[in-house]
Amino acid sequence: MNNESSIWLFLRKMRAPLIVLNLAHAIPVLLLTLVPGIDAQGNPAHLTIFDAMYVVGYTATTIGFGEIPYAFSYPQRIVVLITIYTTVPAWFYALGSLIALFQDKTYVNAIKMNTFRRKVSRLGQDFIIICGYNNASKLLIDQLNRDNLYRIVVIDKSPEKIEQLDIELYMPTIPSITADASMTSVLRASGIQSPNCKFIVTLFDDDQLNLKVAVRAHILNGSLHIISRSSVRHGSENLLNIGVDHVIDIFDIIAKRIDFALRSPYLFNILHWIQGGNLHVSKSDILPTGKYIVCSKGRFGKTLQRVLDKNNIEYTYLDINREIHEKVASDKDFFVQAGIENASCIIAGTNDDAINLSIIATARGINPNIFAIVRENELEEKSLFSHLRVDKIFILDQVAAIDGYNYIDRPLTIPFIKELANLSNDQVASTLLSITDRINKRPALIEIHLNHTHTHALYELCHDHQITIGQLLNNPYKDGKDLEIVILGIQRENGQFILLPNEDTVFQRHDHILLASTKTSLERFTTMVNHYYELYFVIHGVEAKRLRFPWLHKE
Repeated sequence: MNNESSIWLFLRKMRAPLIVLNLAHAIPVLLLTLVPGIDAQGNPAHLTIFDAMYVVGYTATTIGFGEIPYAFSYPQRIVVLITIYTTVPAWFYALGSLIALFQDKTYVNAIKMNTFRRKVSRLGQDFIIICGYNNASKLLIDQLNRDNLYRIVVIDKSPEKIEQLDIELYMPTIPSITADASMTSVLRASGIQSPNCKFIVTLFDDDQLNLKVAVRAHILNGSLHIISRSSVRHGSENLLNIGVDHVIDIFDIIAKRIDFALRSPYLFNILHWIQGGNLHVSKSDILPTGKYIVCSKGRFGKTLQRVLDKNNIEYTYLDINREIHEKVASDKDFFVQAGIENASCIIAGTNDDAINLSIIATARGINPNIFAIVRENELEEKSLFSHLRVDKIFILDQVAAIDGYNYIDRPLTIPFIKELANLSNDQVASTLLSITDRINKRPALIEIHLNHTHTHALYELCHDHQITIGQLLNNPYKDGKDLEIVILGIQRENGQFILLPNEDTVFQRHDHILLASTKTSLERFTTMVNHYYELYFVIHGVEAKRLRFPWLHKE
């Protein structure tokens, strides 16, 4: 509903009250001008239109200034009485109708929608639409808000969730609306057809709703990047078929992490770092190779089975359903029969955190040294799982948020991990060691686009100079200090991805560069690639007296 339609809605709802109110004022005004009075000298006189309106105005509002400009005649006083007994009820009727209108959900929603539309239209920069406000959305918003690269717009049907978003007091403010995100009118109001709208992220727990939103978004804006959450395999396939750019399949992501951990603790650790952890292989990164007990059902359990089969791991699968939940949580014999005493790992992967807690507590009571992996459905339960000394906790909302964030802000992490997985265990270990030796165990992960906007000095010089990675990173300022930066990958304009390029690799225009760095080195690198004189010194080792670079080359 646009602003014009909300005005028409107001006029339609208030038509009768306004007509009654106008007639209650107009008729007394007319009568007062027609009924004769007597002035101070005793001569017949008539009130002017202005005087009549003035008298009716203060009479109708019960203010009462008296009889002016002179004492009224009895016919005039009869008209004033009529005014009192008609206008006062008319005002009550109009005010009551107005109050009822502002309590009308349709009208209130129209006003909110117009306010929301104006806020979105005034953003003035690139923004992302997030459909569904939950724990995953909040984590994603927190990450994006820290980077401050995009403004954010939120849609959710629940008023309580939108109120919770407002309580967070994000700066800059986040335009939000309580509405059905699958409605075309709502998506249009959220700015989906604006050239500044770059992504739409659907993170509802309902896969069907995510599909509806994705379909409408694709129709409304074919160039928009669509990210959608899915928890079923056929749902993921449907989303990809209708044009979704990236599907957040949480179960598949967790299964891949377990697969990496079974194949190589170094590969898992790099993946863990990309998703917010440290570059340090700990004891919990090394999964045991003995017998596994998988306590799960549905798609997650089947996905885990495929991973364990792929890695030739012996396992016992327990399909825990609601009928035996109580028994599983309390009957140790059930686990003993499954071979818990000789098992090396147990995976508690049900959709109920209380059940998962009971599984781990029971398993540890029988086999204190068993390696425990837990699926955490609700973010608030983390402290309880940590108290049980769980070795690995996979928090669904956190996994979804980080995966979405990486696709938005660091899309090169996807081909980087894909290519890294093809390397040998020794090569992956060497990669991890080279990063930690040159930087530290928690470097920042950054993606840079080599273009005129973000790296304009390097962009211009790449036109007729061959500038290598080594020139910019190894002792660039001739002070004996290398920049604490490692180039993890470069994606060329033609789509070619170069994994771990060597020092002789030449930068090219429109490269997308994935790098690990400290904050200080990143600031120096950013300064270098954006200032001509400084970049000239880095390349040639001498300060330029006068630059003769082609300042703007035509593409």
